[in-house]
Amino acid sequence: MPHLIIQYSENLGEQVNMTELCAVMSKAMQQTGLFPLAGIRVRAHPMPHSSIADEHPNNAFADMILRIGEGRSDEQKAAAGAALMGVAKSAFAAQLAQPHFALSLEIIEISKRFSWKANSIHPRLKN
Repeated sequence: MPHLIIQYSENLGEQVNMTELCAVMSKAMQQTGLFPLAGIRVRAHPMPHSSIADEHPNNAFADMILRIGEGRSDEQKAAAGAALMGVAKSAFAAQLAQPHFALSLEIIEISKRFSWKANSIHPRLKN
């Protein structure tokens, strides 16, 4: 952990380079200093089926879900969320300048008791 999942309306993929966005968001996660590099994952998924507000054909959305493990204070989570949202707002500035875009971010803390992982990347990056 952490994993940032970006779900976006399919029409947004025509406007934004999602591979580049994933790299930018990964860098922003690294810069918080709160997350181990080996655990950072950013992925973007187009949502081919959606209904957005008044169903105007220009409506678009990007919904970001940050799943993190336990161990960070509320203040640290709030700071990370604000930093990531700031980077996302910059990345989506053109879309936010139009009256057809919705951007959201939610942080979900995963209980260690109910989370299982196997990761050979952590030991490699520690060396």
